[in-house]
Amino acid sequence: MKKRFDIAMLAVLVAGIAQPSLAQQSTASSLQKNVANLFSSSKEDELIEPDQAFKLQVAVKGPNTLLAELAPAKGYYLYKERIRFSLKDGNGVAISAVKLPAGEMKTDQIFGKTEVYRKPIPVEITLKRGARADKATLVASYQGCHEKLGVCYPPIEKTLTLALP
Repeated sequence: MKKRFDIAMLAVLVAGIAQPSLAQQSTASSLQKNVANLFSSSKEDELIEPDQAFKLQVAVKGPNTLLAELAPAKGYYLYKERIRFSLKDGNGVAISAVKLPAGEMKTDQIFGKTEVYRKPIPVEITLKRGARADKATLVASYQGCHEKLGVCYPPIEKTLTLALP
């Protein structure tokens, strides 16, 4: 019973420091909410698998164009400078351009001032290809972090084989 009282007192003290005007008006139910919030973790505080944190989709949009979409989950971001696309076993296909949209600037604990994406981004990949090239193996690599926890995932690399029209 003493432990519960100590936790409740801690909650009152924290609420009083963070929001003095609200602490004076606290009711029993708001006190319980404050205590519950102190000791519970939300889904945003939990790390998820890399494939869920950073989703990649690639579509062939024409004979010389691929459209990729990189989508960080809510509460995550991707580093613009860590996004790379290349071709494995070119077979007469090469990448001539990769167009990334502008990101937003962030002062990162690890990389300093850097550009990041917090929302899904379209990436246009322009190909140069020979007459007989009918497929390409695209290698995408990227890296991102969990915003609130500050945990960065190791670089992720995905390989996709695409049929070209």
